[in-house]
Amino acid sequence: MKNVTFPKILKTYNITIEKRRRLAQIFILGLWALIQYSLGNKFYGLFGILFLLIFFFYRPRYFKVFAVIVLLMALFSSHSVDTWTDLIQSNLDTVQHLQLTLANILTPNSGREVLPGKVQQMLSLFGKYHITNYRLSNRLEQDESINQRIIESAWPKKKDSTSFYLICLIEEIKNNPTCDLIGKRKDVALVYCH
Repeated sequence: MKNVTFPKILKTYNITIEKRRRLAQIFILGLWALIQYSLGNKFYGLFGILFLLIFFFYRPRYFKVFAVIVLLMALFSSHSVDTWTDLIQSNLDTVQHLQLTLANILTPNSGREVLPGKVQQMLSLFGKYHITNYRLSNRLEQDESINQRIIESAWPKKKDSTSFYLICLIEEIKNNPTCDLIGKRKDVALVYCH
């Protein structure tokens, strides 16, 4: 078999690609170290910088082995460990109180107590007057937490911009003179607009 030799240009090009790849790896690692240091994880940031210096001067053949070590260090940073601990505790509570968990899952309208008060009042009005679609006043529409929570919790009742049923704050009733009051709670009212 004849030995094939590549022209010098191709060898130079391959070296350039290898250098670019190495620079990209160093850049990514340096960026991670800078982010860790700026987030207050000084140990991980300094570890990353030290790792970069070793990598730059030593130039290990198997970068992936070292990258895995660095990723494991990032995984077990203080924030990650706290998150894992919270998840494990939450799952343990769910398993330990399985009957309560199943009762909450299988009981209609369970979990409403965590919703904002205004959303609970809206749901109460929907249930009492059997509303199938609704729209929100401008002020309620602009409140992101109310807007999102009512869409989530009122389903399958649909938010519809052409609905005759308007949910508004008590002080907004006078802003809608063509609407008739159907019902109200402490903060919100349900009106029918012609």
